[in-house]
Amino acid sequence: MKIRWIGQAGYELSDGTTTILLDPYLSDIVEREEGLKRMVTAPVNPEDITADVLLYTHTHIDHLDPDTVKSIKSREVLFAGPGSGLPILEEAGISAARYINLDRGEERSFGDFKVRAVFADHTDDSVGYIINHGGLTLYFTGDTLFTPQFESSIRELKDIRIDILFVCINGKLGNMNVGEAVTLTRMLSPAAAVPNHYGMFAENTEDPALYVQGLADSRQVIRVLEFNKTYEAPENFI
Repeated sequence: MKIRWIGQAGYELSDGTTTILLDPYLSDIVEREEGLKRMVTAPVNPEDITADVLLYTHTHIDHLDPDTVKSIKSREVLFAGPGSGLPILEEAGISAARYINLDRGEERSFGDFKVRAVFADHTDDSVGYIINHGGLTLYFTGDTLFTPQFESSIRELKDIRIDILFVCINGKLGNMNVGEAVTLTRMLSPAAAVPNHYGMFAENTEDPALYVQGLADSRQVIRVLEFNKTYEAPENFI
């Protein structure tokens, strides 16, 4: 599987047959609506997207980006995520036939990718995703606070072997901070862990080196991904 970090909490996952875009923020809508400028240029022109599925964790505009959705020309792209996103998709011109509901506890398969939506404590129906492919298990926390409810949900996942954890670290606007991300990583004990949700907006970022330092004595492999670089999984992670 190939994994590319496209900024913020956005990723491209591909096995050569099926491609999933997760939380792609590829426009300047946050600057227009909230005054926060991108720190990196969008790595993909939305008009050129040919992914099979656009998967979103919640409806904040740096995760379910209306401008990106409107710009996608391919009519083959499906959209999957919590139910609160459907009105946004419909307003962007996406028919209900191209929408797949993925609320907490639900599972769907896209090619050889099996996707399970799990609890995230951020918006009313925000989710994280556990994605299985070819025996490899990835856990994307999505945006979430480290609250007792979230911690309880994590304890329910402890019997699942997480190969690669992708965890938010920015500590602002409803997300856990670096110290909490370190705690989560120790709780789950994945083979490898990757920090995200930094480096997009100067007003809402964090230094991933702090996460690396916090886990310096751990057994986990910590990978700070280069923006827009494609990695092979599991080879480049574990």
